[in-house]
Amino acid sequence: MATVKPPAKLAPWIEDDYPRALETAKKDHLPLLVDASAVWCHTCKAMRAYVLDDPSLPAGFVRLSFDVEKEQNAAATAAFPARALPTFFVVDPADGSIHGRWEGAGSVQQMRSFMNDAARSIQLAHSSELSADDPLALLLAGHRAALAGDAAKSAEAFSRALSKAPPSWEHTPDALLGLVKAQRHSGNRCADTATAALSETPSRLGRSSVMADFASEALDCVEASKDPAAAKLRSLVASRVAELARDASAPLSPDDRADAWKIVWDAHEALSDHTGALEAARARLDVIAQAVAAHPEPERTTTFDGARMETLEFLGRGEEAAAFLSAQEKALPDDYNPPHRLAHVYFKLKRYPEALAAIDRALAKGYGARKGLMLRLKADILLAMGRKADARAALEQQLTLYRSLPAEQKKPGYEKTVQEQIDKLK
Repeated sequence: MATVKPPAKLAPWIEDDYPRALETAKKDHLPLLVDASAVWCHTCKAMRAYVLDDPSLPAGFVRLSFDVEKEQNAAATAAFPARALPTFFVVDPADGSIHGRWEGAGSVQQMRSFMNDAARSIQLAHSSELSADDPLALLLAGHRAALAGDAAKSAEAFSRALSKAPPSWEHTPDALLGLVKAQRHSGNRCADTATAALSETPSRLGRSSVMADFASEALDCVEASKDPAAAKLRSLVASRVAELARDASAPLSPDDRADAWKIVWDAHEALSDHTGALEAARARLDVIAQAVAAHPEPERTTTFDGARMETLEFLGRGEEAAAFLSAQEKALPDDYNPPHRLAHVYFKLKRYPEALAAIDRALAKGYGARKGLMLRLKADILLAMGRKADARAALEQQLTLYRSLPAEQKKPGYEKTVQEQIDKLK
């Protein structure tokens, strides 16, 4: 890429227009930062609210954000496949090569390092100065292999990056997270890696959202296991992530901290410790309540709506969830999320006519694969009301929707499941 003086301020986001963003990056000879997200994704909203517009982030990037479920973004979805949302990419516009990939939340400092390192990788790629054995090159190779679906190759690259890196390498947490994800998908030593990393003192995982993400992957490594080693790992997750969630100095957004308490809750549930799970859920709700009180604007508080709803339901306070979601629907009339969530709450409360009315309001605004999930909920509501034929019709609409999605956004596994559900109702 040609060298130009970067702008002094962060560029405005280009929304849902990959061709324009790529062309702008090519014209300005700047890396392209890509945010693959969705309007229902609370972490996506939190990153935009708390991190991505921080003025200390590198300004020399063209910035693209796209909704993975909008049909117009099919090409971007294919170019930047995301297994988790949000996923961030840094792209060399000259050839479309990916030089940085980050899944999930991150602090301002982490995103600054991620962007700077990816920009450096692009510069070095054009000057051929980055050795294939450089830890950063191996880290990027691990991410590229993960994008290509080669879990074994990804695990090997992350493992080599860790072996080549200096003791205080700032990317060690990212490499460990990549390694445990790759091992989980390849079925190789995932639990051993997770147990070893979480047992370290001090931990190489650091004190950030990456550590919490790693712990979440650790729980998935032993999801169905009844082995004593699995119980040990779950206990490690519960204690280490609770320490992180309580640490006021850790660079966590309120959303990150709430997510950390959810991981603690999940670990206690996996240990059959319902009391511990309740305590974690209450701590999570406290974090959310403080965040909502600090910024009560509906556009900001919607970041926490899903977590707030889920936690209130778990604590047996579903009526409170219905009340705040009703207020959110009035405040955000164009957003399908409040009525979708409200329908879920009413369904759990067995207030079926209100649930049906709410899901129909959500469906009128919904699109993409998320609309398919709304139709699934509608079918559940109708079945609970004894309207079997109408429920089957809703499922048939869901299947038709999935089949109509662009090839890059199709959900073959979803289609199979819905067809099986329809067959059961015939």
